[in-house]
Amino acid sequence: MSFEYVSAVMAQGSSESDGSGSNWILVGMIVLVCLVCFIPSKSKGKSGSLGTGQLTAEEVKAMRFQPTKFKEGYDQDEVDDLLERVVRELQRLEKENTQVQQAVSLGRSVPHTSPIITADQVMNQKFSPTKFREGYLQDHVDDALMRVVMGLRDRVSENEQLRRRVGPSQYGTSTTPS
Repeated sequence: MSFEYVSAVMAQGSSESDGSGSNWILVGMIVLVCLVCFIPSKSKGKSGSLGTGQLTAEEVKAMRFQPTKFKEGYDQDEVDDLLERVVRELQRLEKENTQVQQAVSLGRSVPHTSPIITADQVMNQKFSPTKFREGYLQDHVDDALMRVVMGLRDRVSENEQLRRRVGPSQYGTSTTPS
């Protein structure tokens, strides 16, 4: 929504003399939406030691979902269990990232460790539906899990890029792009 549109609505509202004020309410709502959408969040840029804006374990811990009782939702315990595994995986990846950064500076390798959960496992996770008992709103959970999938993929990718800096002798791959 452009500011030209807001200006036009304001000009139209000031030229009307019916005194209804409905245009001013519309303008106020537009301004509020613009503020919410375009003012950066305080948490951006404070995501862990990397400073890259990536999803952190702390952000996943803080995720909350709106409960539902009479609409179909996802089983809360299953969602919470999945998120606990995601938190542990993000913590593992954050620790691995630190180790790989240190190893790169020393020219040493860091062995791969097995993931606790992968982005594909999160993407393919199915939850038991709820209808007449409390669950989490499905759309809220689905949106959060898409962010989790992207966050896991970003972390794994970053760690792999760092590993490639060590050199081809440790991993059998070339450091030059093909």
